[in-house]
Amino acid sequence: MTNKTDHPFKSTNMPFTMKAFFSLTTFVFKIVGAISPTLAGKLALRLFMTPPKVIIPRREKPIRESAKLHFINIKDRQISVRSWGEGPTILLAHGWGGRSSQLMGFIEPLVAAGYRVVGFEIPGHGDSTGKHSNMLDGASIIAEVIKQEGPVEAIIAHSFGTGTTLLSIDKFGVKTPKVVLISTFSGVEFILEIFGDLFSLRQSTLDAMQQVALKKFAHEYHVGWDWNEISPLETIKSCDSELLLIHDDQDHEVPIEEVLPLHNSQPQAKKLITSGFGHRKILLNKEVIDTTIDFITQ
Repeated sequence: MTNKTDHPFKSTNMPFTMKAFFSLTTFVFKIVGAISPTLAGKLALRLFMTPPKVIIPRREKPIRESAKLHFINIKDRQISVRSWGEGPTILLAHGWGGRSSQLMGFIEPLVAAGYRVVGFEIPGHGDSTGKHSNMLDGASIIAEVIKQEGPVEAIIAHSFGTGTTLLSIDKFGVKTPKVVLISTFSGVEFILEIFGDLFSLRQSTLDAMQQVALKKFAHEYHVGWDWNEISPLETIKSCDSELLLIHDDQDHEVPIEEVLPLHNSQPQAKKLITSGFGHRKILLNKEVIDTTIDFITQ
């Protein structure tokens, strides 16, 4: 697991307002969790499904503005879909708190290679409406976007988007010849552990949160599921696509030790380990971009 001192949400350089939010929320969970684990679990689930508000960097605005933009209505939420170029379609799946343009380094090279690139944004991200999302939600959205935008030659996914991509293949029948997983993770338990650590949650609160989710989403997505079943280490077993797995050995949000079980479970996959680019800058690394383009076009 990530050391507390390494994790970005434990940084001593955190803005005061964020420090205040974490301190107050931790205090609330401490009190409510002691009185009613079930209520604390409900509150925790809502927070767990709420993405952070992120200001889109100025460097991404030109690529966003150059795209064709339209919206798809999914469960009364407007899901933003951008596309660039013409040709066989490549889908981009962003991470938690991210957006389609975060993978902008891949767009121009793919368009130049004769592909159409499609990027969508899950609820609460980018230009999409809604305030909450989760892995099942993201996976079902991937399936619906592909249904409306046509078959895809490959999916390039980052972080949380790798989990939703594999889940869309496992639970929602998505098919694609090639999948690129960047900064992925092996188990959902890792995400739960990080979340619990952020707010010093009692184990009884985490357990209640998982039970509340199982009950709340038992039928909403029309697929059976359990927490263990949605871990990438499990869902990747249903993936018969060619795989390219990319990770940085200095990733402090998803340490390389966390992803090694998944990498080791796929001996046939192509792999690239970078050094010094962390969890997000890896998306702009030339070697990562070139390796991905070569993998897709070969």
